[in-house]
Amino acid sequence: MGQILVDSILIRFLDHIYKYTLLEKIGVSIIIFLVFSFTRPGICQTVNFSSTTLPIVLINTNGIAIPNEPKIVGDMEIIYNGPGKINALTDPNRHFKGKIGVELRGSTSQDLSPKKPLGVETRKEDGETNLNISLLGMPKENDWILLAPYSDKSLIRDVLIHRIASEILPYSSRTQMCELLVNGEYQGVYVLMEKIKRDKKRVNINELTQTADSGDSLTGGYILKIDKTTGSTPQGGFNSDYLSGIVSSGRRTYYQYEEPEADVITAAQKSYIQSLVKSFESSFFKPNYADPVEGFRKYVNENSMIDFLILNEVANNVDGYRLSTFLYKDVDSKDTRLRFGPIWDFNLGFGNADYCAGGTTDVLALDFATRCPQDFWTVPFYWPQVLQDSAFGQNLYDRWSALRKSTLTDQNVLRLVDSLVGVIGNASIRNFQKWNILSQYVWPNAYVGGSYANEIKYLKDWVVKRMIYLDGEFKQLTVPKYYPDRYFDAKVFPNPARPNQDITFSYYIHDYDHMRFEIFDMTGHHLLTRLDGDHFNGVNQLKTTTFNLPAGVYIYKVLMTDRLVKAGRIIVL
Repeated sequence: MGQILVDSILIRFLDHIYKYTLLEKIGVSIIIFLVFSFTRPGICQTVNFSSTTLPIVLINTNGIAIPNEPKIVGDMEIIYNGPGKINALTDPNRHFKGKIGVELRGSTSQDLSPKKPLGVETRKEDGETNLNISLLGMPKENDWILLAPYSDKSLIRDVLIHRIASEILPYSSRTQMCELLVNGEYQGVYVLMEKIKRDKKRVNINELTQTADSGDSLTGGYILKIDKTTGSTPQGGFNSDYLSGIVSSGRRTYYQYEEPEADVITAAQKSYIQSLVKSFESSFFKPNYADPVEGFRKYVNENSMIDFLILNEVANNVDGYRLSTFLYKDVDSKDTRLRFGPIWDFNLGFGNADYCAGGTTDVLALDFATRCPQDFWTVPFYWPQVLQDSAFGQNLYDRWSALRKSTLTDQNVLRLVDSLVGVIGNASIRNFQKWNILSQYVWPNAYVGGSYANEIKYLKDWVVKRMIYLDGEFKQLTVPKYYPDRYFDAKVFPNPARPNQDITFSYYIHDYDHMRFEIFDMTGHHLLTRLDGDHFNGVNQLKTTTFNLPAGVYIYKVLMTDRLVKAGRIIVL
């Protein structure tokens, strides 16, 4: 089939590897896409389905194709008899039965997968009025997502990260795995989950009305999103004042209005939230950006940044920070700062991406721009910058260390994986009867296992390796940065010294430079060796504690990783 090249868009048909970019030109977004899976024979099969231990979701649109937007009216039923019990199409009772609005949702997941994710709005019998109702034990609301794991052949990556995040963040979307039929046709394993929105049981912030144009009520609540604009309706937002990624690319982070939406947010509200984001971003360009009171922490909750970073890094989320990223802001009377979160869209995480090192365990997702500098969607500049603050690095490592003893122990995460696989049960067999892809490359798989068991083994092995890497990497972030221009030769003081006085060696080093100090008398007889232990980059000191030198002249040597870097005399008077 060859290749099609349009500006920086490159779509390769034959091996199903693709790269696409949204081109922003004179206010028009142009996207080119292909649905590869439809070109391959035998991918989609008919499945005879009658019962399952998962909830069954039935959607009926009377044969009308579900559009991208707007939502069309349909009917939805849920069959669910309780945890672990058999649910059958012939069961007389319904957990839910009513009207819905339904549409396709998502951007890449909608364009490149024949297994379509859906946005669902529960409605009253008139088919128009929203109906807040509890589904599968989740709190009452009317906005829901039916996530469609496709390239994620474990079927659980998004559920896994949300279950982990629920123990770390103030809120993460609740999830329930299910099996879906649309107009009587089996669609496979789906995930019914909560859409991110303001609600007391979701993102619990103040409701910002159109009349809130002053005072405390103007200051919250806002939800912003960093993402592709495709799949967002209505569209509207603002650009960062600062470039991210390669400066020559001219790329700026675009913040979309999520709540209030672009068509209802007032001018005063736009001005307020834009000003706050601008203050947050500009703080990183001030000499005191790391100051605990007047630096970036004045405008953002540091703990929210740390938790958001940890979750994205646990999964090496190749979309992390630069896409599907949310921020929110409550009224000042509750919190004057922005918060990062909740998390969203991790189907390409946990080693499920073959580009920009998304499949490896030994890189930081945060460093995406260094690996893929030409990608249109780049990590906002402040994420790499915040790691230059060793206090942030220390706080991050402390939080990570605590989580590694609780939520994020290897045992806990692997047990959660096994639990989710157990919940799915035989539904995985039906899913891959419907979508015959276990031995097929589906963009952007970094691994093709050929069986469901192999996919789960790969996921578990990957997680263990990832945790080991982050243990070391996060510890290194506690180390002050090495600045070559601040280097100085080793110093020895006091010199001259008094008898019985400790002598201090001061030095400036890089990572893992092993320092050794030796003292000899004038005949060459060895008197003392001192080795540094755990150390930091930058200025360090080592003392000859409790070592008493009588009056005389002595020779000292300073060795860095067994290399002599300085020698001289110590005079004791």
